[in-house]
Amino acid sequence: MKLADIKGIGPKRIELLRQLGIENLGDLLTYYPSSYLDYSACTPVSELEDGTFASVRVTLTSAPSWYSRKGLTTVTVYGRDQAGKRLALRYFNQPYRARSLETGQTYIASGRVHMGEKGAPALLNPSLAKELRGIVPVYDTVKGLTQTNLRDGIRAALEGAVIEETLPAALRAKRLLPGRGEALRELHFPVDQGKLAAARRRRAYEDALYYFLASQELKEERKRKNGISFSALETLPEYLRTLPFTPTHAQMRVLSEVARDMAAAVPMNRMIEGDVGSGKTSIALFALYAAARDGYQGALLAPTEILARQHYEALKPLFGDRCGLLLGSESAREKREALQKIESGAWKAVTGTHALFSPSVHFHSLGVVICDEQHRFGVSQRYAMEQKGIRPDVLVMSATPIPRTLALILYGDLDLSVIDELPAGRKPIKTHLVGPAKRKDMYRYLAARAKEGEQSYVVCPLIEKTEGLEGLSVEEVYDEVRGILEEQVPVAKLHGRMSEVEKQTIMARFHAGETPILISTTVIEVGVHVPQAAHMVIEGAERFGLSAMHQLRGRVGRGEQQAHCYLVVYEQKKTAMDRLQAMLDTTDGFRIAERDLELRGAGDLMGIRQAGEERENGFLKDCPLPLLEAASADAGEVYGIPSLENDQLLEAARGRYRHMEKIALN
Repeated sequence: MKLADIKGIGPKRIELLRQLGIENLGDLLTYYPSSYLDYSACTPVSELEDGTFASVRVTLTSAPSWYSRKGLTTVTVYGRDQAGKRLALRYFNQPYRARSLETGQTYIASGRVHMGEKGAPALLNPSLAKELRGIVPVYDTVKGLTQTNLRDGIRAALEGAVIEETLPAALRAKRLLPGRGEALRELHFPVDQGKLAAARRRRAYEDALYYFLASQELKEERKRKNGISFSALETLPEYLRTLPFTPTHAQMRVLSEVARDMAAAVPMNRMIEGDVGSGKTSIALFALYAAARDGYQGALLAPTEILARQHYEALKPLFGDRCGLLLGSESAREKREALQKIESGAWKAVTGTHALFSPSVHFHSLGVVICDEQHRFGVSQRYAMEQKGIRPDVLVMSATPIPRTLALILYGDLDLSVIDELPAGRKPIKTHLVGPAKRKDMYRYLAARAKEGEQSYVVCPLIEKTEGLEGLSVEEVYDEVRGILEEQVPVAKLHGRMSEVEKQTIMARFHAGETPILISTTVIEVGVHVPQAAHMVIEGAERFGLSAMHQLRGRVGRGEQQAHCYLVVYEQKKTAMDRLQAMLDTTDGFRIAERDLELRGAGDLMGIRQAGEERENGFLKDCPLPLLEAASADAGEVYGIPSLENDQLLEAARGRYRHMEKIALN
């Protein structure tokens, strides 16, 4: 069946579908909903949870009221549920609602829940119906293609298509999975939450199985390639004598693993995972040092110019004038000189940003590629760097703690090293919960510490003021803090909508100590070594994941002074407070990541997607760790046991992940 054969899909609609990446019947059937609206059951007002989508049977008890402020018109009408609990229905920029809502009417109102500090809970911009409508799929779409168009087209395709099974019956029975046809129908038009969960489980398992099969094949292919055999084992003692500190036992273990990899005749492909401040940079410097010792060049990729400059300062004591820096912001003359020194081999160690990917960059003899903060680079970019040499060794580093079991599964094509020990003498960061009543006192305290030379980060979840989430944006907090401090100390703001030049300038001033307090979004998560930064404030901490907060906390505590992290909490619900307790209990990023995995699942820790595609593969989002482990184990069996069914699975995996180098884990 072709798209043109489906009822309701003509030439114009086919063009619109192409904009969504839908070229054929298979694409249409696997164009999964981005979310669902659950109209299958009503929730009592007493059981509503902030931020969730809910349906409530409500009888209106007041006439609509409305007000307009700064171009925003708000209409509010109150009602009560069947238990008599009060509920507000609130509409933004829909003034006509004031004419259509009357006291005494009963509706099923469905919308996003907002629990304010005062007054009744509210549903924001709720839809109104007389009866429950079941579970409704919601798709990402383009202008000219409505939700109804997509739903009707997919429903017609499901009715007319012959859907072939893709998983062997033995695997389906072993993992209690529905058939493919049933799963596709439930994913698009679920009967109930139970059957939807089973269908999502099937989809997650299959995606994970294909991923692990392709990953296994890639790892085996790399083992068959010839690489550079460095004299790294002999070089390691020499490198250790250059260090101004004694490495931890964990650093020594990882240094030895890297040295053995580099000495082998196959290309190194290793990931180093370590908490913030665990000493990953010293491992990277060794790899560069060992490559240069044998006459090869090394490239160290950094996600920001400030971090690249920081790495350059670390390289100079080891390499002197044999190292260099390549940045996108450099002048044409500086770039010409840098490119000449890279191509001639005069620079043995080069650090830089995405500028290193440029086609104009030609290495004389690239032997090792290192990616710092690997999740900031798509794998396709790392692959592009590898092509600048002949099978160079590759080392990727991540300061995002991932539970070891999950890391071993997801990075199946990489050898994994974990630095699970911090340098001796590092003072643990003290973490505090702060309620709204104490915020002003906290900011006054930070101003007092600023006069003693200590700097502070303040991180907000939003950039601009948002209705229903007042007080959580960079713009609002910036204005508020300036008012509290009455310009006693300079305050700066930083967010992702600023230009790269603006961001670099603001961070450089903060790094230089010119701005004591920096109010930012999470763009500072991948940061800079700022020893005088001793305080981290996280506004609306209940809205952040544990791993994200731990990363932010790691931006401070780099100097000798005692560092503090302040979690400002506005909605002190039991679930949020239980989660935040993990931040108070430990500073161990791996323990926090384990807790985050328990609470939120793997999909919120990281995502996997094909480079250039916006749609996320579903297996991390919907696959609990036990099912991931099951898919990983099954992939190992499928790969190791030749059979017609297993060969077909391998071929499907190759089709799904045609170029594993273009998979981005982040």
